[in-house]
Amino acid sequence: MKPRILIVDDEAKIRALLESLLEEKGYLVSVSGDGKGALEMAASEAPDVLLLDLKMPGMDGLQVLKQLQDSGFEGKVIIMTAFGTIENAVQAMRDGAYDYVSKPFSKEELFALIERALEHRRLEVDLSLARRQLKTAFSLSGIIAADREMLKLIESVKRIAPTNAPAIISGESGTGKELFAKAIHQESPRCDRPFIAVNCSAVPGNLVESELFGYIRGAFSGADRTKPGLVAAADGGTLFLDEIAELSMEAQSKLLRFTQSGEFIPVGGVQAQRVDVRLLAATNRDLEEVVAQGKFRSDLFYRLNVVRLRVPPLRRRSEEIPLFIEHFIRKHGAELGKEAFRFDSEALTRLQAYPWPGNVRELENAVRSALIMAETTPMTAGSLPISMRDPAVFEVKPDLSVPLQEGLKRLQVDYERNAIIKALESTGGNRARAAALLRVSRNTLFKKLKHYGIS
Repeated sequence: MKPRILIVDDEAKIRALLESLLEEKGYLVSVSGDGKGALEMAASEAPDVLLLDLKMPGMDGLQVLKQLQDSGFEGKVIIMTAFGTIENAVQAMRDGAYDYVSKPFSKEELFALIERALEHRRLEVDLSLARRQLKTAFSLSGIIAADREMLKLIESVKRIAPTNAPAIISGESGTGKELFAKAIHQESPRCDRPFIAVNCSAVPGNLVESELFGYIRGAFSGADRTKPGLVAAADGGTLFLDEIAELSMEAQSKLLRFTQSGEFIPVGGVQAQRVDVRLLAATNRDLEEVVAQGKFRSDLFYRLNVVRLRVPPLRRRSEEIPLFIEHFIRKHGAELGKEAFRFDSEALTRLQAYPWPGNVRELENAVRSALIMAETTPMTAGSLPISMRDPAVFEVKPDLSVPLQEGLKRLQVDYERNAIIKALESTGGNRARAAALLRVSRNTLFKKLKHYGIS
């Protein structure tokens, strides 16, 4: 909708001139010649910007401003003042006015000020919407979810949490797989027992067995004491094996024996120990493909794959990006004394269009970096990490940590999504023209928009 401007001035010639200029600019314009009428029109029309003359007979501008503030008026008030009353205009800003302009002023000066006020108003509306969504978004153990697929995933977590069933959580790096594992633990009867997380890719292969199952004194050179393993530490609780596809075949064999019997023997020991542990695993790889390649035991896979949760990448739930941005500003803004900082519309557009190969983790780092670098609010695109300032960086770079076929699939998905966004931007959001530009049917484009969560 076009922005609505309310002009309040007791001089008819000024009202008529401003009305003509602003309508020519494309705004919806209303006028009032006195304070009482202005208050009635502000209440009924809710203008985005109110141009308010300070010197008026009867109710002056400062009195109008005070009643607007008392009534909860959410638009931006720009004071129009003569040179001799600048001090009163400054007082009006202390009382809640957005800014002031001194008569006589040029139309360029006025247009620029109105656009800044409108931008500030838009940011406030976006922020208010994000805050309302953040309150109504389903949150479970730190997971923020508003996307339909994510809400279904949370429902699955709630159903499986009370059981002892093992589960595999798959998804790209940075999507929050560990958060889902913690949510399963927190919603289970084991919530008051330990949650032990193990990053399998960070433990050297020759140390995995001793880390998981512990060792007894003298088991090997340097074992000068008996040390319990992480499995024993998780007794009664949950053991989360992150990046389980990185385990060596030998470590997989030992883990399989544990999943079958619930018993293990520490390195160098002879006596089996029994523990009550729920196993959760996560991977950023296609585990079925890893099994087919002979790099992961099929029997261990089937032991763990009782329940499968797949966390979608952030680029497929872009409508949640404003929620995450608001959450991360709260989280890191308090630390930096910048809780009130917000992004301008250009920066928000870039943040929502970016493909986020690092997912939620990358978004959090980007918001924190912007807060650190920004000196004033709203934060511009210039405060974003350098990798997001140039549109050329929206090209997806190969990820050599995943198999080639999986990487190619990701590149295809990212290219398709970015091509759709670029087509919509170049056609001003016209779907029919965007479909023609992409050489696909409108029905196909509609399905793709829904699939990628592109608004």
